[in-house]
Amino acid sequence: MAGPVRAPLRVLLAGAVTATAIAGVALTGTVHAAGTPLPAQVFAPYVEAQADDSLSKLASQSGDKYPAMAFLQAATASSSPSPSASSVQVPAIQVQVSPSSGTVTAGSSTTATVSTAIINNGSNTSIAMTVSGVPVGVTASVSPSSVNGSSSAALSVSTVSTVVPGTYTLTVKGTLTGTSATSSATYTLTVTGTAPACSTASWGGTQVYTAGTVSWKGHRWNAKWWTLGEEPGTTGQWGVWQDLGTC
Repeated sequence: MAGPVRAPLRVLLAGAVTATAIAGVALTGTVHAAGTPLPAQVFAPYVEAQADDSLSKLASQSGDKYPAMAFLQAATASSSPSPSASSVQVPAIQVQVSPSSGTVTAGSSTTATVSTAIINNGSNTSIAMTVSGVPVGVTASVSPSSVNGSSSAALSVSTVSTVVPGTYTLTVKGTLTGTSATSSATYTLTVTGTAPACSTASWGGTQVYTAGTVSWKGHRWNAKWWTLGEEPGTTGQWGVWQDLGTC
């Protein structure tokens, strides 16, 4: 081997090889790739080499008396850049309501515009629209109930004359069909007027009810089972209080 061995290099010494194998390496300059198995006829113990080590010294360290050839292995940095993970676009939509609030007198109605936009949709374009948070005596809906892509729809809100005056927050929600992408916007509804009078005793927050009827916010309510501190109108369709209608 010509020239000194640069440190640190790991030298693999082949002890027993055939003349054909030696000639093949010597004449063709074949370099054995690191990490791949040697030919079956080659035995290659290895030792650590320093700059001033000779082949005879290395042979004695490896247990072979007559070295035939050596394989040099050195760690090199790869020039190929690491593959980067491809970015995955998550479907997303946006829902807005304009105007975001409105005031009506009990018994009247109002409208607003619902705008939708798709940020990342893939192959999905249909957005289903729903409205929640609607109080007793108020109806609200989006028409059409399903829109395609970036579009607009109408939010219609109507009230009955006996609705309890107050401020209510309606939530308009859009869901991109076939995905979990959703977006919501709120609409603040203020109802003005005079609450209807009820002759039935008013609900009390500290009183235990096992049955019977109470009045609350212009409606009569029937307790379906034992209850304490649950406000009528807040327990939902399957809750303890059954709405019997306005007074």
